[in-house]
Formats: sequence, structure tokens, C-alpha cells
Amino acid sequence: MIATAFHVFDAQHLFILCVIFALCILVSWAARHSSNRKWLRWIIGLSLLSYAVCVYAQQAIGNFLSWQYSLPLELCNLVLIACIISLFRPIRFAVEIAYFWGLGGVLQATVTPDLAQGFPSWDFMLFFWGHGATLLAIIFLISEREFGPRKGSVARMMLALNIYGLVVGVLNALMGWNYGYLCRKPSEPSLLDFLGPWPWYLLSIEVIAFLTFLLLELPWRLLASSHKHGKAVTIDG
Repeated sequence: MIATAFHVFDAQHLFILCVIFALCILVSWAARHSSNRKWLRWIIGLSLLSYAVCVYAQQAIGNFLSWQYSLPLELCNLVLIACIISLFRPIRFAVEIAYFWGLGGVLQATVTPDLAQGFPSWDFMLFFWGHGATLLAIIFLISEREFGPRKGSVARMMLALNIYGLVVGVLNALMGWNYGYLCRKPSEPSLLDFLGPWPWYLLSIEVIAFLTFLLLELPWRLLASSHKHGKAVTIDG
């Protein structure tokens, strides 16, 4: 079967988005109600590891391995690594990276992919396998009862994001790379097209990231506030 050209929000894109959304609902329900959460954790984790192995195997077979494209320096790569760590050996900082960077970045990448070919090309299948499994991992992590951003999480995530931008930006400048789209926009249409030319779109991303992190923290602040209010009412009564 010959792969068709990929266009954002065409039939195949909308279909795969619906599949990912349905799986996210299923994972959320299973994480809260299933007695086999450990197995679900391992299934999602192994799916992410398998994806990483397939990506590097494809690049090795096709002689595509290169310093310019194969290093795990994209934000989505780092979120995937944070998800794997969080699934197999939960660390609060890694879980926060998965949540804040993941929903803020991986979700946007899934909605506006930088793809030229559609199904059944390997690029199409690997892209949605990796991004879809990452979103499932994030949904699983935030569906667990003990999940909740810590105090100062927004500031911590902004600091980590700027450290990433500084380190990877310097590497890009020295080596002529474009990890994280820090030096130029993707070739395919994306939300970056609405944020101005380089380098101004980087400042726009900074503002959007901060507002997104605040928005992602808000439900947990409201939940914590309602719990405190409920306890106060109980004590007073």
C-alpha cells in the first residue's frame, strides 16, 4: 500500500486522534478502578521502550542515524524518557516533567504533526505510536490517586525549560542543528506559524509555556483548596 500525503486534520489524522482519545479514557478508567494497575503500568512502559527501539532500528537500517537528527534532544524525547522513568521508578520531578511538558508539548505536536506522509508510512506509524503512548503514560500517571504537582512546580518547570533551551540552543548554534525547533520552524504547518518570526516566536513560546503550566496547575490548586475548606467545615461542625 502506497502512503498518501499527510495533511493536518484530514480523515486519517482525525481518526488516529479519536483512537488516542478513546484509549486515554480507557487508561484513565483502568488506572482508577482496575486491580491490575501494575500490569497496565508495565504495558505502557514497554510500549514506550519498544517505540524507542524501533525508531533507532529504523534509522540504523536506513542509514539515517546522525548527530543532527538522532539524539534524544527534542522536548517530546525528554518527555518520553520522563514517562518511562515515572512508570518504572516514580520520581516526583520526572512525573512533573511528564505532566507539564507532556500535556503542554506532546499534545500540541500530536494535534499539529510535522509529517509529510500519512498511513501506512513508517514515519506516520512511529510518530503516533510514540506520541500516543506518551499521552497514555501521562494520563495513567495523573489518574493515580497520589498524583499532584508540588508547591513551586510551575517555577521549577519554567527553570528546567529554560535550562533545556539554553543548553540545546547552544548545541544547535555550534553544530548547525535544530533540536526543539529553536533555530527555525518546522517545514510543515504548526502553531509556531502564528507566533512570529525567529527569534520572537521563542519569546512567545516562553509566555505560552508559563500560562499553560499555570493552567495545568490550577485544577490541583482548586482541588487542594476544596479539601481544606471541607476539613474546616467538618471541624467547625
